[in-house]
Amino acid sequence: MKIPSYLIYTCIMRILLWLIGLYIPFGVSGQSTFVNSPASLGRGATGVTSADVWSPILNPAGTSQVSSASASVAYHLPYLVNELSSKSALGMLPFRFGVISAYVNQYGYSLYQETKFGVAYARSLAPNLHASFQLNFQNTHLSQSGSGSQLFAGLGVIYEPMEAVKLGFYISNPEQSSITVMESTSEIPSLFVLGFNWRASPDFDISCEVEKQNGYEMLYKMGLEYSINQKVWIRTGVLGKPVNYTLGLGFDVMGFLLDAGIAHHEVLGMSSCFGIAYQFKPKQ
Repeated sequence: MKIPSYLIYTCIMRILLWLIGLYIPFGVSGQSTFVNSPASLGRGATGVTSADVWSPILNPAGTSQVSSASASVAYHLPYLVNELSSKSALGMLPFRFGVISAYVNQYGYSLYQETKFGVAYARSLAPNLHASFQLNFQNTHLSQSGSGSQLFAGLGVIYEPMEAVKLGFYISNPEQSSITVMESTSEIPSLFVLGFNWRASPDFDISCEVEKQNGYEMLYKMGLEYSINQKVWIRTGVLGKPVNYTLGLGFDVMGFLLDAGIAHHEVLGMSSCFGIAYQFKPKQ
């Protein structure tokens, strides 16, 4: 009896995903959102203190320091495996009373797929203190079992104790929500990130962070970024165990921000993330 080709493909992909799950520091269905930003991936997946166009998926508290609207898209390809890829679109819009940001992210392939939406409100509580609240919605689809959905929260804070130093933390799903598909229940990953950033000079900064996801060991991350006339950014970093070495570049081309980041895992190989953003001119 001839075995249908789609069954062979399904079995191969499930084995591959299981093998990758043995080595990566986060589960396949619970990847840190920090790897979905090309700028963050290039500097060791750090970004909890950042205030840029990618803040809506890193720490929305950073959006409170941005004075102009922006729209961004990104594509992340872990270990060059299409079935693990994710696509993101995000944007933010400042108002007099704060900043509203939103994102949508789709991860997976036809047999297993996660779709997330998030809306956040951020504002500065003081000149050196910024906070955000985020409401997220996740839908998980399994081809043979159906779909399930759930809401969960996100909270972020950035504090600047001195001019060149930032402290930041972000927590996702502190209430430990879960999703039920048919009779199977799975937890939505709860993520906690704590970090600091030191701007050693106007053109060079260093970030160090720790990240904890339920069910996994602590993840340590460090990233470096050097700017050339605020038009070109060179990034590098290290994270995880086994170690991931990262490298990234960013360019400002007539208002368009082009970012690319790559990471090399000593066992699984290369991952990449590419993105483009447009930052509108602030109102006078």
